[in-house]
Amino acid sequence: MGDSYNNVPDQVLDEPRAASPASCEPVDTAAGAQACEVPHPDAGSASAGRTAAPATEAGVPLQSLGAEWQAYRDALAAYARAGAAALAPNDPRNAVPASLRPGRHAVHHSYIWLGGLSAVGAIMLVMILSSAGSIMSMVEGGMPVFIALAASAGIGLLTALVVGAVVFAAQWLAWKNLSYELAPTEFSLFSGIVNKKRRHVPYQRIQSVNQQAGVMQRVLGICDVKIDTAGGAANEAVTLRYVRTSEAEALRSELFRRKKVLLAGGALDEFGTAYVGGTVVPSAWMIACAGGDARSAQIAFGADPAAADMSLEQACSCVGTPAEGNLLDGADELLNDMRGVFGGQEVATGAVSYEAGLSNKELFFAGLSGAAGHFGVIIAGIIGLAGTLAQFFESNIEAWVEGAMAGVSADASLPAQGAAALGGLFGSFAWQVALWAVVSVLALWAFSVIGTIVQYGGFKVRRREGRIEVEHGLLQRTFHGIDVDRVQTVVVKESFVRRMFGYCELSVGKIDSAVQDSQDGAPQARGMVIHPFVKTSRVPDLVGGLLPEFADMPEQTVRPAPVALRRAIVRKGVIRSTVFWLMVGAILGRIGLEAGLRSGALAIDAGMLALCETAFAAAVALFIIAFALNVVDAVLWHRSSVLGYDSSFMSITNGGLSKTTAVFPRKKIQFGYVKTNPFQRGAHVAIVNARTAAGVGGITEQLWDVPEEEAARWLEWVRPRTVASANGAVRANGAAPADEAAAANGAEG
Repeated sequence: MGDSYNNVPDQVLDEPRAASPASCEPVDTAAGAQACEVPHPDAGSASAGRTAAPATEAGVPLQSLGAEWQAYRDALAAYARAGAAALAPNDPRNAVPASLRPGRHAVHHSYIWLGGLSAVGAIMLVMILSSAGSIMSMVEGGMPVFIALAASAGIGLLTALVVGAVVFAAQWLAWKNLSYELAPTEFSLFSGIVNKKRRHVPYQRIQSVNQQAGVMQRVLGICDVKIDTAGGAANEAVTLRYVRTSEAEALRSELFRRKKVLLAGGALDEFGTAYVGGTVVPSAWMIACAGGDARSAQIAFGADPAAADMSLEQACSCVGTPAEGNLLDGADELLNDMRGVFGGQEVATGAVSYEAGLSNKELFFAGLSGAAGHFGVIIAGIIGLAGTLAQFFESNIEAWVEGAMAGVSADASLPAQGAAALGGLFGSFAWQVALWAVVSVLALWAFSVIGTIVQYGGFKVRRREGRIEVEHGLLQRTFHGIDVDRVQTVVVKESFVRRMFGYCELSVGKIDSAVQDSQDGAPQARGMVIHPFVKTSRVPDLVGGLLPEFADMPEQTVRPAPVALRRAIVRKGVIRSTVFWLMVGAILGRIGLEAGLRSGALAIDAGMLALCETAFAAAVALFIIAFALNVVDAVLWHRSSVLGYDSSFMSITNGGLSKTTAVFPRKKIQFGYVKTNPFQRGAHVAIVNARTAAGVGGITEQLWDVPEEEAARWLEWVRPRTVASANGAVRANGAAPADEAAAANGAEG
């Protein structure tokens, strides 16, 4: 059977059922004889015995069958139900992943030993660090070093055995009480040793199914699965840890399949067989129990024989656009082919219509831009390193300061003493320190670039049926999948570094859960990145392949008012500028220091005065640079910021040194409003705000200082309205009106 059961075409759910024929000949294959002990009924009984009265199976309406076919269906269901718990090693149904079989399923047994090792390792690390002080105390008390180390090692080993036993016992109990089940209408997760807990996840509410595997997990072929239901800030995603890779792939495909069936108004039975509009689509498990004879399984569960002509051999193939590659793709493909120790066979999860990757150039620039985002961490690391080195070279630093102060004349004035001390501080030793600092920054930057490149190794983004999938990571593999109907916005971000090369970051805004996606627990505010470094000119083609539903960007015609430039300079350069207020504080501090020195209320030596002068000079230089950048940012913002809207879509662009464009359907806008303060009312401008459900709790896209009349026109457009008013609002915006159906769709929500 292999993996072909996953390739049943989605068109089955959409085709109308054909008329019932006069006769039907069931398929009886050799595989069926081996795998299924249930005898097939005669061919003619399928249609001859069919009556008009419907039957039901687990609440699912079925067509009445002849007596032989009813007996076959009952026997097939009993065989499927009885054999799901334990299969013989030579049973062909073993080809079906455990996650697609009926009943409850346990996660992989690595939950016990790998999870236990992780917990024990963390505990032992803390114990080793804490025991260092005890060893030093014993040595200072006169105990020989060897004896102190031996005693500490013995106590540590005994403690490790006790702690390990407790941890592994707890992990085993947790594993025994952890299971999941795919019911006809919901996914259920069971957990708890003493206090039992069951979490219900209706299939219709599933937004994304993501996978993540660390280095050790990837070697073993296991991963963590997160099922995101997009319930906002009060909702937490359901996480399954330590699942085999093949079972995770099959589970992801099955969850989206069941969601699609229920959203189409269909139903599912206990085995996952789908019933939509008279069409019957047997589940992978039921097909396996029927010996691979999908047609007989369809007829047995109510399909018309003429419509039951969709066999597994007629499954659609994967047709996609070849993705660009880079040097790391070969290594990533090798790791994927290895699948890990427990990974199992690769599971086909649907047809791919579009796929894109990273070229060598894009991968390199993605590493550079990613490292730029870690600049603050690099500087913090340098400061921490400087503090550590200062402790080791305290005597050198004291000699450096004393040497600098040796040339200061005691008879000179305080400002002259400060200038002389300042010049002495920047001697040869200071330049050596600066050189080492620069080398350290460059080294950390290089490591950050390499880490980011490895993080994006094997990057692929694809459109698979109704989903967008993104996976990347050469060592730690991350997979994100999201339904297209859950996408709220398409965001194009052009940071300063990316704009220098004509590139941008492409992401989508989605409804996030309260559980954070990043490993350190920080919010993932930018949504799901679908391309980290793409040529700006390629964005329309990429969006057209991945999200054709968002490809029609409206023409942007509404710009900030002329007075908005002056207001932007004041807002960015003064009101919202942290550096400006630091400069104000530095000036006040300088005035207070001089007043104290002149009055004699303060007594300060030349070295401290030099440090104060240095700090003030740095503040002045920082203010001049920051104010100039803020003015440039305000001018660029005024020139490139714009919004547009038509009958169905809206887009907002906020420019500056960096530039962000957000595109979203009108029906995704939760509410819109116009906001003004007294100064804006005097300038006859307003802030346009459009709220979507993206992120945790929603995100507001806004454009400042739009002319009042344009803001009022937009507010009329966003208000729920009739078809006639929709066309009128579009005409008022200067765009050609769409047909009435499109305008009506745009007026919804």
